[in-house]
Amino acid sequence: MDVAKVDKAAAKIQAGFRGYQVRKRLQQEKTVPKEDKTDEEEEEEGEHTDENKESLEDKSATKIQAGIRGYLVRKRQQTEQAAATKIQANFRGFRTRKLLKQSGQ
Repeated sequence: MDVAKVDKAAAKIQAGFRGYQVRKRLQQEKTVPKEDKTDEEEEEEGEHTDENKESLEDKSATKIQAGIRGYLVRKRQQTEQAAATKIQANFRGFRTRKLLKQSGQ
């Protein structure tokens, strides 16, 4: 089996599993009941909410950046693989022509 195909298959499996983990975690967060809180606790939580929003934004940005970087790496690998294949094909053609020329003399 081709290494590129194996890598693509592994990436798809990993992406699917990570998506499953995120969906499962979100589902668990929705089902956890919120306890009754005092006014002070709600105010304190409100202060932490801004930090959590920033944290969520940072995490989201990191995920997007990681996705883009992964895409760019895969695209570069595909380009390099195509270039290597062309070089190999050209060399094999050259070598075959050279061997045919030598055997014909």
